[in-house]
Amino acid sequence: MKAEEIKAKQMQDLQKECAIQDIDFSSMQRLLNSERLKKLSKRNLFIQQTINSEIEKSINHENK
Repeated sequence: MKAEEIKAKQMQDLQKECAIQDIDFSSMQRLLNSERLKKLSKRNLFIQQTINSEIEKSINHENK
């Protein structure tokens, strides 16, 4: 299975489960998208902090 097929199947499964649990599917999608965005933002912040730390180490090492 390709990633797109897997994603489509997961969305179909989620839609079925939302119907069973009487949950609005579009609300669930918005919640999932916001969680994904939050996770990506945290990852990007961590990467930026790591880059900044390495730059600081390089600058401090050159100054010695």
